[in-house]
Amino acid sequence: MFYRLKTASLLTISTVVLAVAGCGDPATPVATAPETTTPNTAEAPSVRDVPPVDEGVRDAATDDNQAAVCKLEPIGDSKVKGTIHFEQEGDKVTLTGEVSGLKPGKHGFHVHEKGDLSDKETGKSAGGHFNPTGQKHGKPSDAERHVGDLGNVTANDDGVATLDITDTVISLNGEHSIIGKSLMIHEGEDVFTQPTGDAGGRVAFGLIEAEDQN
Repeated sequence: MFYRLKTASLLTISTVVLAVAGCGDPATPVATAPETTTPNTAEAPSVRDVPPVDEGVRDAATDDNQAAVCKLEPIGDSKVKGTIHFEQEGDKVTLTGEVSGLKPGKHGFHVHEKGDLSDKETGKSAGGHFNPTGQKHGKPSDAERHVGDLGNVTANDDGVATLDITDTVISLNGEHSIIGKSLMIHEGEDVFTQPTGDAGGRVAFGLIEAEDQN
């Protein structure tokens, strides 16, 4: 008898629990966790994946310099100074100007690889001849020469050299542009020996800068 009563009580409790659990509105949906998706990272590259722009290539492709100027200043205790103008037409660059304070005679005249004029005692901050193609030193007319090999300028008895030079190797544009390089005058003559012509010390240099013609 006691066993049957205990069983009946358990059944009654189970019925009540089930009734309470099912007393909600059957039309109300049961809340579920929002569905998550994994973004498709292959649709667009991240900033890290985009290669940087090569500024050198950009500049070479867009520059259109037709004129430049170089103001020469003395090196050490020399009195050499002057202004040189560059004008480009097609593949020809014409250099005109005047340099004073030179000893009479010939003086090595080159474009050097750096526009750094900080060493005003020796001029060595300008580096060596501008030679991006790795050629031997030569005369301006030689097939093999440094891009910066412009030969000599000749000073008269008053120490003044008047320039009117046309060259087809240097350029104010493109990969081997001389803009931002330096122009150098040496104390002696460039005799075209290797590796740089034995023109002696440096007496004047200046930065070659693009010139706005407007």
